Amino acid sequence: MEDKKPIGKVKERVEELKKIKSNKDSGQIFCIPFQNYPKLMKSVPGVVPGMIQMVTAGSGVGKTQMTKALYVREPLEYALKNNINLKIFYFALEESEQEFIDTMICNFISSRCNIDMDLLTLQGFREKSLDQDKMDLIDAHIDDIELLLEKVEIIDSVYNPTGIYKYCRDYADKNGTHHYEDREFIKKKIDEDGNEYTKKEMTKVYSHYVPDDPNAFTIVIVDHMSLLTPEKDKDTGQMKNQHQTMAQWSTNYALKQITKHWNWAVVNVIQQEQSSEKEQFTNKGESIQKKTEPSLAGFANNKEIQRDAKVIIGVYSPDRYGFDDYHSYDIRRFRDTFRAAKVLKNRFGAPNKYYHFLFDGATNRFKELPKADEVDKLQPYEYAADRLLGRIGNPRKKKNFGQ
Repeated sequence: MEDKKPIGKVKERVEELKKIKSNKDSGQIFCIPFQNYPKLMKSVPGVVPGMIQMVTAGSGVGKTQMTKALYVREPLEYALKNNINLKIFYFALEESEQEFIDTMICNFISSRCNIDMDLLTLQGFREKSLDQDKMDLIDAHIDDIELLLEKVEIIDSVYNPTGIYKYCRDYADKNGTHHYEDREFIKKKIDEDGNEYTKKEMTKVYSHYVPDDPNAFTIVIVDHMSLLTPEKDKDTGQMKNQHQTMAQWSTNYALKQITKHWNWAVVNVIQQEQSSEKEQFTNKGESIQKKTEPSLAGFANNKEIQRDAKVIIGVYSPDRYGFDDYHSYDIRRFRDTFRAAKVLKNRFGAPNKYYHFLFDGATNRFKELPKADEVDKLQPYEYAADRLLGRIGNPRKKKNFGQ
C-alpha cells in the first residue's frame, strides 16, 4: 500500500481560504470598516485584527483626533450596530481619562444632535459657561454615551511598555487560553572539568492563543509613543533610551506577541520630529508643501518602528504653514478647519494617497470633502468652515513672497 501523499502548501492554504469565505458568508467580522469615510475606505478598509496601524502628525495637528475618529468612534458605532464583542484599550499617555470622556461627549452630542459644542466651554475654561439647553442634551443622552463607552477602557496611569503589555496580558489571560509546545534545543554546557559539551533539552515555547469568544475584537491604542516611560533592560540593568523604549513596545510586544499570537489590532500614535515641522523654502522663497507634510523619515525618536506597521496615516494642516491653497482647495477660506490624511504606507494598496477633510477640532469631527473642482458640492463645506471659524469678514489676502 502506497504512503498517502502529504497535502501541499498551496492546497492547505486554499482550504483555509475556503473556510474564511464560509465564515465571512455566515457573518463573521474580519475587519471593522471606516463606514463614515468611504473615500478613505477604498484605500484602507478599516481596523484589521492581527496588525499594527499607525497615525503620525506634528504637534497639535490632530493625530489624537484622527485616532479617536477612525479607531475609537468608528469601531464603537459599528460594534453597536452589529452586536460585536468589542474591547478597546486606550492608553492615554498625554490626556487624562476625564479629558478623553469630555471629547467623546462633545463628539457624540454634536454628531447626534447636529449642533456645535465647544470642549473648552464644556470644561469651564471659556468666559461663559455651557448653555443650559446643551447641558440638558447631555443629560438626555447620558445612557447612550455610557453604552458607547462601555466598550472602551481608558488607562491614563500606565506609561512603560512592560506595564502596558502586562495590562493587556491580564485581560488576555482572563478571556482566552495561551498554548505552549515542547521543542528540542541543543544547548552548550560546561562539565566539572571545564570542558564544553552539547546537550539536547526540551523547552516549552509559546505556540498560540485561543480566545474564549472567537468573534471577539480587541484594539489596543497607545497615544503617543514618544511619551512612553523608559524602563530598565532586564539583562544589563541599564535604563533604556527612548529609541529602545519605543522598540520594546512596538516590535517586541505589539508586533511579536499581541498582533501575531493574540490577533488583536494595535494602533500606535507617533509624533513627527520637530525639525520636520519647520517651514522649508526654495531659493525663491516659496514654501515647499511636500517637505512640510508628515513622512516616514519624520518619525520622532525611532524611525525603524515604521517597519512594524502595515498601514501608516499622516495627518497634515497646510494652514499651519500659511499656504493659500493645497491640492486646489482654498486654504484661505478653510484655514485650520482643513485637514489632509496621507496614506504613507499601505499593505492594502498603493501608498501616498491623499484624502481631504473638514475638521472641527472642538468636537473631534472629520467630514470627507468633495473634490476641489466640485464647486457646488464643496460650497456647503466652505459655509461650514466659515461658521466654525466665526468668520464675519473675507478670508485673508493671498501671501506675496516678494516676487
